[in-house]
Amino acid sequence: CIRTNDILNVGRTPRHHTFFEMLGNFSFNDYFKKETIAWAWEFLTEVLSLDASRLYVTVNHRDDEAWDIWEKDMGFPAERMCRLGDDDNFWPASAPTDGPTGPGGNCSEIFWDFEPDGPADKNPGNDESNRFVEIWNLVFPQFNVTEPMVDGRYTLEDLGRTNIDTGSGLERLACVIQGKRNNFDIDLLQIIVQKVASLTDVPYVMDAAADSPEEVQNSLIRRVADHARAVTFCIADGALPSNTGRGYIVRRLIRRATLDLNKLGVSECLMHQVVEAVVEAMGEAYPEIVQRRDLAEQIFLSEEQSFRRTLGRGLELFARAMTRHQQQGASTFSGDDAFELFTTYGFPIEVTVELAEAEGLPLDEARFQARMDEFAEISKGGKQIEVFQASALRDAKPQLGATTFVGYDQLEVPATIRLMEAQGEEISEAPVGTAVRFALDQTPFYAESGGQVGDSGQVQGEGFTIRIDDVQKDDDLVIHHGVVIEGTARPTAVSAQVDEGTRRATARHHSVTHLLHSALGHYLGDQVEQQGSKVEPNGLRFDFTHDAALSDEQAVQVEEWIAQAIAAEHDVSCKEMAIADAKGLGAKALFGEKYGDVVRVVTMGDASIELCGGCHVTNTNDIGSFRIVREEAISAGVRRIQAVAGEVALSLAQREDAIAAQIAGLLALSEDPTPRATIAALTQTFKVTAEELPARVAQQVDQAKALAIIAGETLTLTGDTVVERVRILGDEAKRLRKLGEQQAAAKALAAIDEVLDNEQIVAGDVPLYSAILPGVDGKSLRQAAERIMAAKERHLVVLGAHADGKVSLIVAVSKDLIGRGLKAGELVGRLAPLIGGRGGGKPNFAQAGGKDAAALPDLIAAIPEQLEALGCVGGAS
Repeated sequence: CIRTNDILNVGRTPRHHTFFEMLGNFSFNDYFKKETIAWAWEFLTEVLSLDASRLYVTVNHRDDEAWDIWEKDMGFPAERMCRLGDDDNFWPASAPTDGPTGPGGNCSEIFWDFEPDGPADKNPGNDESNRFVEIWNLVFPQFNVTEPMVDGRYTLEDLGRTNIDTGSGLERLACVIQGKRNNFDIDLLQIIVQKVASLTDVPYVMDAAADSPEEVQNSLIRRVADHARAVTFCIADGALPSNTGRGYIVRRLIRRATLDLNKLGVSECLMHQVVEAVVEAMGEAYPEIVQRRDLAEQIFLSEEQSFRRTLGRGLELFARAMTRHQQQGASTFSGDDAFELFTTYGFPIEVTVELAEAEGLPLDEARFQARMDEFAEISKGGKQIEVFQASALRDAKPQLGATTFVGYDQLEVPATIRLMEAQGEEISEAPVGTAVRFALDQTPFYAESGGQVGDSGQVQGEGFTIRIDDVQKDDDLVIHHGVVIEGTARPTAVSAQVDEGTRRATARHHSVTHLLHSALGHYLGDQVEQQGSKVEPNGLRFDFTHDAALSDEQAVQVEEWIAQAIAAEHDVSCKEMAIADAKGLGAKALFGEKYGDVVRVVTMGDASIELCGGCHVTNTNDIGSFRIVREEAISAGVRRIQAVAGEVALSLAQREDAIAAQIAGLLALSEDPTPRATIAALTQTFKVTAEELPARVAQQVDQAKALAIIAGETLTLTGDTVVERVRILGDEAKRLRKLGEQQAAAKALAAIDEVLDNEQIVAGDVPLYSAILPGVDGKSLRQAAERIMAAKERHLVVLGAHADGKVSLIVAVSKDLIGRGLKAGELVGRLAPLIGGRGGGKPNFAQAGGKDAAALPDLIAAIPEQLEALGCVGGAS
């Protein structure tokens, strides 16, 4: 079991774990209290040979029946029994007063006494010294906790049946049997604990004093060991790190363990090395962790490396926030700060809580949750839709039963519409334009599953046609989604026909997905595991475990391997067999998927053998061709390939040829011998799609030509290939732009002498130096203003310019004029709207941009008026 609701106690207490091995049994309306109490006692005292004199029993304070069974039938001494309330001896805990409503019942728990010579008046109900440990819980679900509440308690109705749910923890029992006081000291866990201690060079001290520095280190070592074990098993069961669901549990356990390693003085990545100890301790009993060891190590390393890149910054920000809180006398740690640490730096919220509480500040949980709710709403990007919402079809599932699928071999079959619905309501007729969902008695339509999308096609009855857009499964019931495009549809005999073209295109992509899986394993290693896929008529997506991007050489090798498998013309065989037989053949299974006793095995010669329920070609040669379109990382240790096959791949190649030829023409090249490589390189360079490349290259050529004209030069295209010519063209554009800037600056500076000679006195005694400089950019305009400022100690400088469709404005004011209230930022704020722009700046220097170059003369003329409006008229201050 994995449980994280007590995660803050893991390592600190003797018995809390995130991963633990659960023992127990159930009974539904068969045996009850008398039998299960006797059997629990027999197991503990006879099978495990525990000392009966060190066992204690608790019973719910209302459960006289259980008390009497223990005392009278079992002969258990009353002095070692006690009655506890609903918070301890009811399941769910405290349900009679706090809920939830639903099935529940009293409990009776069995405890072990670690200190048999301790005070005789102590029992599990009145001792807080860790003397007693619960080793068995007997739950007797016989009530329905329900409304109404009377005197603050829910009503306990009789369920009408008596049930049993018992539980125990393997670690706790091992701890008792081996004479230990701490679960982490048992032989099984010490293998992992000592591995962590050796890797960190921090000794694990047995029986360390409770508040000693050694015990603080012990708790960290225990927690790292626990989290390493938990994550190793999660990965073996298909749960990989992510930001949602069970994947987030995995990610936060790795991050918590990394933080604990940090506290132990470890700055390098070590978690992946602990996997070896987990496998040593538990691999014999759980062979799946042996098989997934390489994957677990790879994911641990990748996740820890990723988290350590932000760890230092996150801890620094937490420390700053804590200092601010303490200086402000805060009573709680800010929910906003906790939210930022969580969403930006990947800090698990419970780690922030732990760090903050260590400083005496509880988290402002209400504010944190409000920010998280807001974040979740924004992240959704739209409402979620339940595919199988409550509907007439769902209500009728028991009567409709399973739909017979015949679509592996037949694409058109006679069938009968058994039930039809629109907007969730059963209907008997559906006119043209109605969106309907319906069930057939048998269907050739493949329902979306195993990564393969649902079929499309049509269903025709007498006088009507329904276009099928999607097909889904609700358990074994196949639900067809479509729109009536002709006549009035009704439940009747029909002909169901799958669109052959889309099905065959989908089958090609599904079959080549199997070949891709094999090819990746061949070149990257057996540790490659499929993490999911999506197969459509127009392409495929394949997710797999790997810690690095495919190199260009590996991508080519994979494509060539698949091309050889296609050319080998392997027959594709699909057979059902027992899962044991399939495993014996070496059939690959989807990592994390659960299979039944009988499975469908798809074999493609010696190229591939996998468990799969999807649709496939009959011969690998039917696939035609294959192309990898894109390869990228989607999470730590998991990568994604997008690819195409068959006619889609051919169409892609033709489109690339056309695009490459168009680009070559723009660059005055006769042809491009490597269109695929060219387009791959250019899309990466310009960060655009292949279809956008011609326009982007044309824009680059036009810009370079324009820059050449400005610089007074002639643009010459050089380079032997398209990619080389694009690179050279970019370099040439940079050179010409820099040359143009230099020429503009020279032009601006050349005009400054004339500006200095044309001083105007405005607002009484303000020396104004103003000019309009056509063809000068903003950078050169600033250089011109700075030259005037250097030449004239007392000045008001207003310079305007326009180049490349951009209008620039600069205002500069000397110190003495600032003293009497004339500020550059305020003046530019009043002038900028005159040219359709806005700006701002400091009192001595300000800038603005605008759109209307024609308005610059009016702006210069308006300066005296604006100075008067600012109150800057008169003599010196």
